[in-house]
Amino acid sequence: MKLSIGNLPQSLTDDALEKLLSAHGKVIHLQIKRDKLTKVSLGYGTAEMADADAEKAIANLNGKELEGKKIVVVNQEELTKAQNEAQKKKGSPAVAKPTFGRNQTSGGGNTGVQRRGGSRGS
Repeated sequence: MKLSIGNLPQSLTDDALEKLLSAHGKVIHLQIKRDKLTKVSLGYGTAEMADADAEKAIANLNGKELEGKKIVVVNQEELTKAQNEAQKKKGSPAVAKPTFGRNQTSGGGNTGVQRRGGSRGS
C-alpha cells in the first residue's frame, strides 16, 4: 500500500521518517518531496509498505505530533479517490485556452506598439 504523508517538519530527514514508519512494519520505499534547487523539504512525502503494516502505521501515526506539527498519514489511493469525488461535486472548471504573450483578443487593439509624437506622417 502506498501512503501519503503530509505536514512534515522541514527538518525531518528520510532516515528519521523511515525509522518512525519501520516501528510499524517494513518500509519498501520512502521519499520526502524536496525543492529541486534548494533541496529543502516541501513538507510531504510518500512511503510504500505491506498492507497490514501500512494500516498499523496509519492507525498509530495519523495525527501524531512531530516537532510541533501534527502529521497526516493516509492511504494514497483513498486520498486520490476522495479528491476526485470532491472535484466531481464541485464541477470541473471550463478549460481556458492558453494565450501566449499579451492578451490575444480579436480586434488587434492591444498590439503592444507605442507610437510617439503627434500626427501621422510628420
